[in-house]
Amino acid sequence: MNILLEALPEFLGGLGTAAVIVAVTRVVRRRNVGVRRYTLLSTVGADGNPLHHFSTLPTGTVISRDTGGQRERFQLTGAVLADGTYAAEPVDRYV
Repeated sequence: MNILLEALPEFLGGLGTAAVIVAVTRVVRRRNVGVRRYTLLSTVGADGNPLHHFSTLPTGTVISRDTGGQRERFQLTGAVLADGTYAAEPVDRYV
C-alpha cells in the first residue's frame, strides 16, 4: 500500500501531461480546419473553365458532383495546384 501512495504523484503527473497533450492537439486541429477550394480535375464548365468545389471535409473524402448532366465521384486530395486550389481526382473515370 505504501508503494501505491509513493507512485501516486508520478501517475497524476503523467495523466495531467497526457490531458494537456490531447487538449493542445484538439485546438491545433480545429484551427487548421477551414474551407478549401478544390479543382475537379478533367472537368470543364459551360464557360470553359474548370469546375470548383468548396469543402471543409478532410483529405481522402469521396464527394459526388453533377458534371455535364451526369453524377461523378471525386476524391479530395491534399495536392496543391499551381493556382492555389486543391486537386479533386475523378474516382470512376479511369477504371
